Amino acid sequence: MISMIQFISVIVILFIQTQMTLTMVEAQYRTTGKEQTNNNNNNNRNNRDKEDRTGKLENVAYVCAGFPWMYGPYQMQGDQLMKELSNKGKYPQYNKMFWMFRGSNAHGIPQGKYTAEEISKLAPPQVPKMPKQWDAKHLTFLGLPKRTKLTEVVARINGAAVSISEINDAAKLYSIDAFIVLGDINVVYHDAYDFNVPTVAWVPFHYNTVRGSNRALLKPYTHVIGLAPSTAKVIKDVRADVSYLPHFIDANVIRKDAKNWLAKERKTLLTQKENKNKTDREIVFDANKYDSMFKRRANDFKAVEENNDEDDVFLVLASGTNYEGADRKGWDIAIQAFAKFHEMYPEIKKHLWVHSFQSTQVMRDHDGNGQQAPPELKPQGVDLRGLVQEMDIPPELYTVDINLHPRGRVAAMKIHANVCLHPSKVEGFGMNVVECQSVGTPVVTTKFRAMDDFTKNGISVPPAQWEHYPSLGGKWAMPDVKGVAKALGVIAKNRKTEEWKKKSIDTVEWIKEEFSLDRITKGMDKALKQALETHLRNLPNMLSKVKKAPSFTTRPMFHVTTDEYPKMAEWDEEWVLFHRKDVRVNYDKVQTMLHDLSTQEGEMVSLAFIVCKDFRGIPIEMQVREHEYDGIHRFNTEHPILLPTWAFAQAQQNFPYIHNAAWMLAGNSDQQFIKMFPPGAAQVMSASEVKQQEIEGYYYKSEL
Repeated sequence: MISMIQFISVIVILFIQTQMTLTMVEAQYRTTGKEQTNNNNNNNRNNRDKEDRTGKLENVAYVCAGFPWMYGPYQMQGDQLMKELSNKGKYPQYNKMFWMFRGSNAHGIPQGKYTAEEISKLAPPQVPKMPKQWDAKHLTFLGLPKRTKLTEVVARINGAAVSISEINDAAKLYSIDAFIVLGDINVVYHDAYDFNVPTVAWVPFHYNTVRGSNRALLKPYTHVIGLAPSTAKVIKDVRADVSYLPHFIDANVIRKDAKNWLAKERKTLLTQKENKNKTDREIVFDANKYDSMFKRRANDFKAVEENNDEDDVFLVLASGTNYEGADRKGWDIAIQAFAKFHEMYPEIKKHLWVHSFQSTQVMRDHDGNGQQAPPELKPQGVDLRGLVQEMDIPPELYTVDINLHPRGRVAAMKIHANVCLHPSKVEGFGMNVVECQSVGTPVVTTKFRAMDDFTKNGISVPPAQWEHYPSLGGKWAMPDVKGVAKALGVIAKNRKTEEWKKKSIDTVEWIKEEFSLDRITKGMDKALKQALETHLRNLPNMLSKVKKAPSFTTRPMFHVTTDEYPKMAEWDEEWVLFHRKDVRVNYDKVQTMLHDLSTQEGEMVSLAFIVCKDFRGIPIEMQVREHEYDGIHRFNTEHPILLPTWAFAQAQQNFPYIHNAAWMLAGNSDQQFIKMFPPGAAQVMSASEVKQQEIEGYYYKSEL
């Protein structure tokens, strides 16, 4: 929703612009074209390393929202991957491995190169410091380049993302030969056409088709790696240079972490007479210790008991993050399914262990020693306690464990659970799903995307139906509550059979091979080399590199539509140009102006209007006169509109009418990047010309 202040500011600025004379408008275009240089933006660049590193692949940077010692799989993956690539014995071609922190706090770190100890001291207060025992000698950390006029604006629009311009500036400043960006497709803001060095997107993906803004956002990357086979398959529908490479999973590390944590816990328990004889499983799933909500239960209450095999409790572990209002992780389904499971199989001794942590805890490190979030900060996600109570599950059958635990305890839960319940609506990879199976614990998942790819020891339940999330970019699965409950029953009754034990062993061996760090590192090495070849091949034809705009006929930069309700954006052109059917447009002239302006260093076009002439050749006013205002259109609709495809695709989901989409983008853009192209490229046709066009069966030409 656009605020009244934004509304007024857009109108005032555009009104002032429309009062300019024709000479002033043309001067505006000329002075923002290729001839102009911005001394303020270029002073810093003049001192940078001038070495031409084209064709080299020695210095590689990993872009991530956080540091290696922070909580999260992306941090862990990057740390170990870069450590392997820095191994000179295996990969002698690489010289240095870099880590570039992205996020809303990233610019608090000054430009420069740092050791882990140095950057830990410079990190913002809310970022946890590096533990003393942490080994980060293989990494050099980077502060983002000093902000330019462009990147300053981008940071205000999307502070959590790093922009293409920032990556390009960093490549030049720090002599980086390639970047690896692990994260969702939208973690890089598109303020330029091309990456100046090979840049690999290592992405999860949550939909069955690559449509709209996702398609446009993928285009600039040199190479794309899907975290799951289904991701690579769907991306191949829109581009050929894509491969599959999962996260690495090391069951030995999981078991070692669990063993070390249990050993530490046992030392504590030895001093407590009533607890010293507890089994490992009882230590891990100590309900009274980890869920203070149920202090009303008896002090000797146990979620699990292991007196004998027959008395064993079927422990259902539902573990994962909880920070999305859309409940992507399927907490609601998991809890409903357990209640249904209890209803269908009352004879089975069971316990549901719900483990998650609130969004406000994410800023803390994995040992829980980071800075606490302010108490007034409202958590995101779903109300887990409310969900279990709404299902009327007896208190002795569940534990809600909302604590940020050490990795060792999280690992121990996966090892000592009987099943991991993970009926997400969608997963881009599903770390919990694979980790549980890697230590022999079966899983119940949803048969959709990565969960279907990676469920071997367990049951992947077909969804009951689909949910459409237009604001998120596609459809998600709606897990089947009854189907999930039945799957829990099947595993509870059959997990001890020889057939199931063999399936578990086979899956453990498959994970050792498929998700080994050695395999992932070799795959990334191959992808980086492929990316370099692709980059060198594409370099001469990159829009940011060619000095003269290509012909619209041979290489169009924009898709043309005369439909006020355009079809879904599924084209490859970087822009969409809308104009009315009675407006004649010189596409080559528009393309030249667009190319010259949008490829200027430090410049960006977020939205552009092409000043249109009436059929007599007189420029039309931009703003609608007050007495002509129809309550919808603030701009005269004769003026053609240029919008970036990725931004239009995002706006289109909620604003299908082209003028509404343009108005929304105007209100959410920095005004200095809303451009007006001078008259001369568009003109309203006379009535006789329109009639002739209708007779001939077309409405517009590339020549005036």
